[in-house]
Amino acid sequence: MAKAKKHEDANREPFVRIVKKGTPSRKRSVAVRAGSLLAALLICSAYILIVGKGEISIGEALSQMWNGTFGIPGNERSMRIMMWDTAIYAAKLLCISVALTPAFKMKFWNIGAEGQVVIGGLATAIIMHDYAGSMSKPMMLVVMITVCIIAGAVWGIIPAVFKAYFGTNETLFTLMMNYVAMKIMDYFYNMWKGKLSALPTFDKETWFPSLLDHSYTWNIIIFVALAFIMYFYLKKTKHGYEISVIGDSANTARYAGINVKKVIIRTMAISGAICGLCGGLTVAAQNHSIAYSAEAVHTVTNGYGFTAIIVAWLANFNTIGMIFISLLILFLEKGTGQLGNSFPEFSVGAGNVMIGIVLFCIIGGAFFLNYRLVFCDAVKNIFRKKSAKGGAQNA
Repeated sequence: MAKAKKHEDANREPFVRIVKKGTPSRKRSVAVRAGSLLAALLICSAYILIVGKGEISIGEALSQMWNGTFGIPGNERSMRIMMWDTAIYAAKLLCISVALTPAFKMKFWNIGAEGQVVIGGLATAIIMHDYAGSMSKPMMLVVMITVCIIAGAVWGIIPAVFKAYFGTNETLFTLMMNYVAMKIMDYFYNMWKGKLSALPTFDKETWFPSLLDHSYTWNIIIFVALAFIMYFYLKKTKHGYEISVIGDSANTARYAGINVKKVIIRTMAISGAICGLCGGLTVAAQNHSIAYSAEAVHTVTNGYGFTAIIVAWLANFNTIGMIFISLLILFLEKGTGQLGNSFPEFSVGAGNVMIGIVLFCIIGGAFFLNYRLVFCDAVKNIFRKKSAKGGAQNA
C-alpha cells in the first residue's frame, strides 16, 4: 500500500519545476550578464556567417551596424546627423521605460504607455493647433507642458482606480486604453487634415525654442534627468519604499499601515504623467505635428510604449541602467536596418532575428540568475545511473 502511494506521488511530481534562488551577489550578476552578452555575440557572429554565406565578415557587419547608429567615423556630417537621431529616440525610449518603472516595481502591469504617450501628445497638439497666437510663447510652453502632464496622469489614474476599488485586471484595462487613445487622436488628425494628403506642421510660434541647433535637445536633457530623478525617488524616498513593499506583498503593506489604494493611484498618476510629458515634448519639440496611428513614420510613440517594457525588465528596474539598455536597443534596431541597406542578404526579417537572438540571450541570462530548474526524481535517477555506470567502466 505504501509503495503504491509512493508510486502515485511520483507520478504526480512535475517533470521540471522552476525554483527561485536567493538574491545573487554583485559579482555573480555581472558575470552572468557578461556571459549572456558574449553568448549573444557568438551566436550572432555565426548567424552573420550563415546568412552572408561566408562573403560578409563579422567585422564588416558590425562596422555597418555602427555606421547606421552613430555615423561613419571621420565623416563629421554623418556622425552629427546619426548621433542626434540616435540620441533623441534613445531618450524617448528611456523616458517611457522610466515612466513604467514605479508601476512595475509595485507589480501593477501598466501596458498602457502607448496610450498615455499618445493622449499627452494629443493634448499638446490641441493647444498648438487651436490656440496658436492667442498667448505669449512662454505662456504657451507652460500651458502645453501642463496639459500633457495632466492628460497622461488622468489616463493612468483611470485603470488605477478600477484596479484599487474593483480589482479589475490592469493588464487588459491599460492595453485596451491604448486603442481608445489612438482612435481619439485619429479623429482629431482627420478633422484637422481635411482634404489634405497629410497634416502640416503646427505654427512655428508654438514650437519649443532651439537649443544647440535643435528644439528636441530639450527632450534629451529632460528625459535623461528624469532617469536620475526617478532613481532617487524609488531608492531614497518614503513613496519609493511604499512602492517596494506593495510590490513584495500587498497584504504586508496593509499590515504595516500603508494605504495600498492611495499608493496605486498615486504611482499610476506619476507613471501616466511622465508618459504624457514624453508625448507632449515629442509633439512640441520634435515632430511639431501628429500622425495617423497606422502610419509608421513620425508617430508620437514609434511603438516604444511596448519596447520600453523590455528595457525596464532588462535593466531590472534600475532607471540609470536603462540609459545603456536604451542605447543597446537603438543600436540593434538601427544597426540591423543599416545591414539590410548595405547587404541584400540581410532583409528586415533577418535583422529582426539578430535582435531576437540578443534579447533572448540577455533575458535567458537574467532568468537563470534568479531561478533554477529542478527536475523530478525519475530524471535524477537516470543521470545517477549513467554517472555510476561511467564510473564503473573507468574503474
